[in-house]
Amino acid sequence: MNKITPLFLALTLIFASCSSTENDAELLQKNETKLKSYTLKRDANGRYSIDFDVKENTEVNTFKNSDKSNEIVLSEAVQKQAQKHSNNFNLENDLLKIGFLEENNGKKTQITVEDENITFAKKGVTEFLNNYSVTKNADGTFILDFEVNNNVQTEFIYNELKEIYEIHLSNGTAKTTQFSRLIELPYTNILKIDFVNHKYNSRTNAEQIGNDKKPRLIMDLTSNG
Repeated sequence: MNKITPLFLALTLIFASCSSTENDAELLQKNETKLKSYTLKRDANGRYSIDFDVKENTEVNTFKNSDKSNEIVLSEAVQKQAQKHSNNFNLENDLLKIGFLEENNGKKTQITVEDENITFAKKGVTEFLNNYSVTKNADGTFILDFEVNNNVQTEFIYNELKEIYEIHLSNGTAKTTQFSRLIELPYTNILKIDFVNHKYNSRTNAEQIGNDKKPRLIMDLTSNG
């Protein structure tokens, strides 16, 4: 047997091992989730914003699409970038769409909000809810925080038939105005939240009148599954 052969085999194994390690690192980087967490907020004046955290070396670019939707693109950055970001958004015809796209793995998160511009809204539809926020945690759970005005009765239920978390608001004598709920993402990977305003003190009326269900929120994570 040639004495060079063992050395050649050893070098081959070393190079193969290094190549495998590099491939594993590239695959890990490709599948890495850039978006760590985010919080969608609506303040008492009806203004919407989103705060989000990304991993190190993530470049963030925001675009306005022709359909009025907003797209936040996350990509690999050569230089160190900020990890905490905050953007303000406006409703377009009572609708707000915000999408996250992670270029390295193609993962998408789509947020859709139906709401009224409080500046032009008639008293009634938005008189109960003061402000709210929905936070997506790094562990996949959500936290819903919201505040109602004085003398508002609040009932939190899960509509299993429609797979929607509903917050029913009506006139009452309740003293509590601030609420917080931990929410698990349904198996569909689509989170739906409706604020149902009972301005006529009748659930039947509120169920029949679609405009009484505002804000309406959908967070679609199906492409992350």
